[in-house]
Amino acid sequence: MLFGREFLFRKSKTHAILSNMDGKLFDSWKQYVPDLARVLQKMDEKTIIALGVAAFPRIIPSLFLKRYAIYCVKDATDIDLLRNYTTIYSLEEKHPKIAAKVHATNYLLGNFAFRAFLKSRKHPFRLLFYQTTPKILEKLEEMKIEWIGNRPESFSGVLLKGDFRDLVKSLGLPAIPDWRIKREEFLKKSFAELTEKWGRVPVVQRADFDVAGELGTFFVRTEKDWKEMHDILEKDERYAEVTISPFVDGLSMSMLGCVTHKGILTSTLQLQLVDVPEALHGQYPTGVFLGHDWVYRDWPESVEHAAERATRALGEYLASRGFRGIFGIDFVYDSKTQEIFPIECNPRFTGALPVYSLMTAAAGVPTVEFFHLMAHLKIDADFDFAAVDEGLKKRLPLSHISVTPKGIYSMKLPLAAGIYSFDAKEKSLKYERKGAFYWDFQSDKEFMIIDSVPRVGGTVIQNVPRLFKLIFPRGIARSSSEVEPDIGALLITLSDALRRNQEHIESDESVHPAEEELP
Repeated sequence: MLFGREFLFRKSKTHAILSNMDGKLFDSWKQYVPDLARVLQKMDEKTIIALGVAAFPRIIPSLFLKRYAIYCVKDATDIDLLRNYTTIYSLEEKHPKIAAKVHATNYLLGNFAFRAFLKSRKHPFRLLFYQTTPKILEKLEEMKIEWIGNRPESFSGVLLKGDFRDLVKSLGLPAIPDWRIKREEFLKKSFAELTEKWGRVPVVQRADFDVAGELGTFFVRTEKDWKEMHDILEKDERYAEVTISPFVDGLSMSMLGCVTHKGILTSTLQLQLVDVPEALHGQYPTGVFLGHDWVYRDWPESVEHAAERATRALGEYLASRGFRGIFGIDFVYDSKTQEIFPIECNPRFTGALPVYSLMTAAAGVPTVEFFHLMAHLKIDADFDFAAVDEGLKKRLPLSHISVTPKGIYSMKLPLAAGIYSFDAKEKSLKYERKGAFYWDFQSDKEFMIIDSVPRVGGTVIQNVPRLFKLIFPRGIARSSSEVEPDIGALLITLSDALRRNQEHIESDESVHPAEEELP
């Protein structure tokens, strides 16, 4: 029981044939996919090995696949917990010096330790990628390895900010005005010239070169912001154009899509948490994405439908290019005009996962990862599209937020991944029990710490926007950039504790993996 209601999925001795599924989970999903047993059998014909920096974002397929494994770069306390659910291999655990040098998947594919791992596999396998590059495909063809993922040409039209803006306009979708300028001309523009264009704060992005993380988007609120942005963009010669837009003072939101053989599935519209001060802990706000809240919903049904129409239209474009499976659209919502604008497409698994899928699985609905694999393995089994699409929009009390690693150079706290409680008066955290899934909560007063929690003594890299995440079985947001006071107090208490007795450590971070660099 959880909060007085029964949830379906605690592991039991009853499993579906040829799957790793709990019996009740199987029965629930079969209502949506009548031929579920055959679909799972097809998926399990070969072992699927998911590659990435961290293990937790790749945990969901372990709910329904028997032959599934994760190969991650980072070692973390999560792995001790998650190995109860699936097989996990960690490069850093066995080869820490090699792991420290891995900064891209094509490097990993060429590394002797990883190749030795692949040669040791006794059962045929497929490698699962969240996003590919030409260099990755070159390595895979050289190694003659079967893989799951989208080819770069299938999403090249949406990856760059300028291309995406042009696509939005061509599809007749609501678009924020933009001003496209050549690099040389832009670098001559003053702060006054940028702000006078619309009389609002300008937002600056490279139009023709993708930079993930906190240095991809610049909010030019002050002359100091302009100078810092100018210094960064003047040194960067990888782009030829910038796009400038007026800042929309509203909510940051997103929606997941999934290209299937029956159409484009869409999620509920979800609030994004961005630049929350307590999570940034003094770090300058530069549009840093930190999490989601699925309880918060301060917009009318018409806005939900508008976002769904935009996501389907963009998904149909991707499908026409040969794209399959999961993608995400970021939106900004102007609450004054009740307009919603698509501003970015992520043609891969997004930061909403796996937490969003913890919620849909708990609601008894097949997860988007299941349909992603169906699409890529070309399993054209029938399923109730309308019922699945409606089910993917179910909301349960759930939210998550990350803390920034800035100023934490080594891990001093012995934090195990799992379920915690927080005593606001004593400003203390208490470890309650193991837990990695939504149904492991027993109270809405609890929360989970998970997703790359460093081991004690481990080095913490500074050039990534997020350290680990906290998951709550409740809503925590007051807006995209403001959380409830008790959550703010928890974030500050935890951040202060993580930063005690820290000494600045100089390190070569250019060779360390970041999730954005290692799909």
